[in-house]
Parts: sequence; structure tokens; C-alpha cells
Amino acid sequence: IEGQRHRNRAGGTTGAGAFPMTLTFDSTGKLTSPSAPTEFSGFLSPGATAEQIITLDLGNATTQVGSPFSVNARSQDGAAVGQFEGVTVGDDGIVRAAFSNGDTQPLGKVVLANFANPSGLRQLGNSTWASTGLSGEARLGEPGANGFGSLMAGAVERSNVDITEELVGLIAAQRNFQANAKALDTASQISQTIFNIRS
Repeated sequence: IEGQRHRNRAGGTTGAGAFPMTLTFDSTGKLTSPSAPTEFSGFLSPGATAEQIITLDLGNATTQVGSPFSVNARSQDGAAVGQFEGVTVGDDGIVRAAFSNGDTQPLGKVVLANFANPSGLRQLGNSTWASTGLSGEARLGEPGANGFGSLMAGAVERSNVDITEELVGLIAAQRNFQANAKALDTASQISQTIFNIRS
């Protein structure tokens, strides 16, 4: 350990004292000298008449080790604090939360169910179904796996009905309704005519 005299901006000085000082350790790393406390002349402020004496007692707690030097470093991604903006669903079925700083965090995963006989399902609502003995038990899996369909977020499945055929049927039903209405109107007129004749 080496020391030297310093001068501060106010003109005061620090004494050198016992500098330089040599520390001696044995083969086990234990401090052997100096064994007694060492005094250093302290700091003398401008205009002061006495300086503060500093005593350095290394004691028995000072040791020397020969282990390799290492630093425990922490890594930081540098991402700023983000506000929650919404969720997205990927083609793999993973639901992720999106934040304003561009970060995304997975929240869960959508599971698909397949049945041996889908037509045997019992309808509970407009888009809710329940398994029955005819449909068999649900077999769960991931989107895109064998036997399971694909998953597309924000899309509506197209109807499996032929629009052209249904429009033709609608027009035919409308014509039949008009014809029936005309027949009822004609029958009403005939009945009214017969009623007038009898009157």
C-alpha cells in the first residue's frame, strides 16, 4: 500500500504518516505484519492548530485469497415501461399480450377439440355444442396438428351453403307466396260476387 501527500483547494494538507506500508501474508493468506495498529497523520485544515490522527487497525480479519477474480454482472434489455394495448392470437394458437413498447408476453394457448362424429354433437346455443354418446369424447390438440383444423385470428368462417342455390329457392318461394296470395284474393272476389248475387 502506497500513500502520498495531497493538497486540497482550500490549502489544507493530509500527512503521509506511515506511508508507504507493506503488508505481509503467510502461505495460508493470513496477515502477519503489521500486527499492531498503525497511526497516520490526519488532515490539517487551513488555520487549524491540530490535525486529526487516523489509526488503521487491520486486525485478524484481513486475509489474502488466491481465487480467480469474477464479476457478477446484470444484464438489462433496455425496454421502457409499456402500457397494455391488446391481445393477438397467432396461427399456432398462442394468445399474446401486446404492449406500447413493442414487447409481447404469452398469456395462454387455444386448444382445439375434435370428435369422431361431429354431427352427433348436441347444440346448446348459436355457437355452443356439447358432446354426446353419438359424437364420442372430445380429443384435444393444437392448431395445425393431425386431424385438427387451422386457426386464423380475426376471421369469420365462410358459410358452407351455396348462395346461388339458396337465392333461386328464395325467389321460387316468393313466387309461390305471390301465387297463393293471388289465389286467395281471387277466391275472396268470387265469394264476394256470389254474396252480392244472392243479396
